[in-house]
Amino acid sequence: MSQGTNPSQQDETQVLGQLFAGLLTGQSSCPVHEECDSGCSSRIGVRRYRLMPNGERQEEGDERARLAANTTKNAVPERTQPLVIGDNVPIFQHSPLTRPGSQIRLLKVKRGFLRADPVDCELIHFDINNAPPYGALSYCWGPPPDNIKFLCNGSVFYGRASLERSLKRLRAGFRPGQREDYIWADAICINQQDLVEKDAQIRLMEHIYSGAATVYVDLGDVEGQTVSVGGAALRFPAMGGMGVQDALTHSDDLEHPLHYLTAFQALTQPWFTRTWIIQELTLAKNVKYMFGGNVFTQKHLDSMLSKESIVSHPERQRKLMSSNAVMRGYMNCQKLQRIKSQTGKMDSLELIQLTRDFGVTNAEDKIFGLFALLSDADREAIGPYSRATEQVYRRFAALQVRRGRTIRMLDSARLQRRHGEVKNLPSWVPDWTAQGKSPKVISTLRPTPYSASGAAQAQIQFIGDMTGSGGISVRCLAMDTIETVAHVHTAPLLPSGQPDFLVFHDKFRAAFDELIRQRKSVYRNNEEAFARALLMDDMYTGRNAIMHSSPITDPAATYRSALTAWRERRSEGGLGGRKMDAVQTYQMQARTAAVGRGFATTGSGYIGLMPPCAQVGDLIIVILGATVPYVVRKAQDGYVLVGDAFVYGLMYGEALQRKLQPVDIVLV
Repeated sequence: MSQGTNPSQQDETQVLGQLFAGLLTGQSSCPVHEECDSGCSSRIGVRRYRLMPNGERQEEGDERARLAANTTKNAVPERTQPLVIGDNVPIFQHSPLTRPGSQIRLLKVKRGFLRADPVDCELIHFDINNAPPYGALSYCWGPPPDNIKFLCNGSVFYGRASLERSLKRLRAGFRPGQREDYIWADAICINQQDLVEKDAQIRLMEHIYSGAATVYVDLGDVEGQTVSVGGAALRFPAMGGMGVQDALTHSDDLEHPLHYLTAFQALTQPWFTRTWIIQELTLAKNVKYMFGGNVFTQKHLDSMLSKESIVSHPERQRKLMSSNAVMRGYMNCQKLQRIKSQTGKMDSLELIQLTRDFGVTNAEDKIFGLFALLSDADREAIGPYSRATEQVYRRFAALQVRRGRTIRMLDSARLQRRHGEVKNLPSWVPDWTAQGKSPKVISTLRPTPYSASGAAQAQIQFIGDMTGSGGISVRCLAMDTIETVAHVHTAPLLPSGQPDFLVFHDKFRAAFDELIRQRKSVYRNNEEAFARALLMDDMYTGRNAIMHSSPITDPAATYRSALTAWRERRSEGGLGGRKMDAVQTYQMQARTAAVGRGFATTGSGYIGLMPPCAQVGDLIIVILGATVPYVVRKAQDGYVLVGDAFVYGLMYGEALQRKLQPVDIVLV
């Protein structure tokens, strides 16, 4: 720990020490034996107690003595070396499921003596409707290779280190009778090399996870992580395994700092960012989390993260808003709760857009990782499991067109959201691996939607077959062309880690001033037009107001004050749960709206914020039924969708007032 901490930092460091004391004593405290009688020299002496907010210790006891009293006399085996799987042991082969659409395999994990003992298990076939009570394991697969040896039915199964860690935590963390005898773990219970079986089992996952008596979520541990507090830094070693439940579930005092700090630390774990866990958690009827020696329930986690709990504790708001990793986990938890509380099944497009920031290793799993939450009709339309990502994404996009969701889908499509990994996608088909990229989706940027096409209804048709092999035809109003566009693709980072907004502003302002110099602007009040364009016309009034913001009642004056604050490098505020004034609100919104976009002027004298790949000569259109304009580019067989746009003066139905004749264009 570094030196020179001030009193307030020492206070917080003490709180962190209390937090991770729970993690350290949550083990069985013996790094060698999984079931130790406290008699061996490796056992760490532990005194356990409830630390109250006033510093008083309650229910203090000698953990070592308690374990010794509750363990049989000869619990520590005489064997001192871990078991080794010999090179002559045959390789495990999955026995085929005779009915893969109605059968599952379940694991029976044998108890371990030493922590280093390999996982030894039996794999047994069951009809899913007649299976014994079982638990299901949810964890992060992590990267290959599959080079860890497991014993499975007496043969060697090669799996990943993440599976071994998860099964060992499950093996050590619960004594006989504390969990189900059988466990379902996808990496070993599904023959991953048999795509026909894998497709059938993926379609069974709704039944598997909803039918499990408990879903055990392995969040991993804090090995190697560093927590900084002012001038102090805490780095945590490997924890050595699981043990009995610690003070996290022992205490019922929700004011105890251990609770919310442990929950916040858990939120930073990779598990909360993965697509496959969405269905695993939201279908579960009973959840137990394993984290760094702790075992806690979904109910306990929810009590820490409820809106009421966060709002009523300012220190929790400050802690939450001071860490991007914690905030990301918190927001993902809110999404999971929304899905879980849904009456009936969420439509497939809403579901994938809501979870677009969750990651996958294989691109096709952005679709198949949500299969258990889709309707039977949608699963049928998407077709069998396949690693041909382009085909999977095209089938999913065609499904959305048939369901009447084309306009909403286009928010996730276009050139500005493309990854190099997924090639040959039509521009109207979303690349679901690239949805976390900047910039923000304009149509959902604020609570009150824009209305660029007024009350006009969408008119969409397939070209070619019902998968849109020749593209899709959209009826639209061709509004204008881009005459100039100023892009900022990189900007220096400030100490806050944010890109320097002045780099964006100065380049955008120069382009706007040139438009005025040429007397091409269509606006009566140019300063107000520019000020509102940087905000995408969101001034945080009425329904668009949010917690901690202030209304921007005079955009031009607030813009000038914000510009002065930027140039003087004054803090933008908005952190730690403090209320922002109008200038800070302006700065926050301008950064959200403008960073990552280009600034364009049009042939008719409009200004707007454009996709980062927009070019001079691109066409600005308003698709009937859409809330925002789009930029398209002429191609050989039609038009390529470049992306969504904000054009000041064309966001509230003004296009319909110009009496333009609608045209049909083909997006390819």
